[in-house]
Amino acid sequence: MNDDFSLLAFSKSDITYYWGRLFISFGHVGAIMIFCKSGILAGFQQSMAAVGKMALTNYIMHSVICMIIFTGVGFGMFGKLQRYELLYVVFSIWIFQLILSPIWLKYFYFGPMEWLWRSLSYQKRQLFKRPKISPPSLAVQ
Repeated sequence: MNDDFSLLAFSKSDITYYWGRLFISFGHVGAIMIFCKSGILAGFQQSMAAVGKMALTNYIMHSVICMIIFTGVGFGMFGKLQRYELLYVVFSIWIFQLILSPIWLKYFYFGPMEWLWRSLSYQKRQLFKRPKISPPSLAVQ
């Protein structure tokens, strides 16, 4: 008799489930900390840092892109893609944001939503655009 979905089987699995999740979470945090301290894939780490600095902007951007793809506002693809095809959409957006965020932060201090949030929080318009750095003069003095 197969009782994998019985109430008794679920209650037995609940005994260790939450403690297991806690220790798995500690393992994930530790692995991420080791990765960050290692210096491996420094370019990827810098791109991830830029995405983190623009978290609100990227969240809203991701939502808008998905709204355009999946709702009647855009292509109306809701329910038309298989689960594995949804991964293509997600990874495409992630790659786009990993490329765009560091480029944006070269020219601006914050993402647009972060700038708006800071300006509203501090009730003072925050600096947005980084000053242009002119190249050193090649003229001989």
